[in-house]
Amino acid sequence: MRRITSYQALWRPVENKGHFWFTYSDGDRERTMDLDPESFRTMMKVLDTDKPIFADHSTSVIAVNSQPNDCKVKALS
Repeated sequence: MRRITSYQALWRPVENKGHFWFTYSDGDRERTMDLDPESFRTMMKVLDTDKPIFADHSTSVIAVNSQPNDCKVKALS
């Protein structure tokens, strides 16, 4: 997985599917596989963040990482 700096979402209503273009931090731009409506909607929700996003266009896998100071750890007693 590599960090993406931007993405473009394309939905094709006639075909009832869509895909994304990811622009990686190294400047590479790659297209995902076609996604069904539910997968497309889920990916849009995950991508709607200011946190760092990592992706793999070949599998359409995405991950959102929090910054180290975003997480608060509390010991259980």
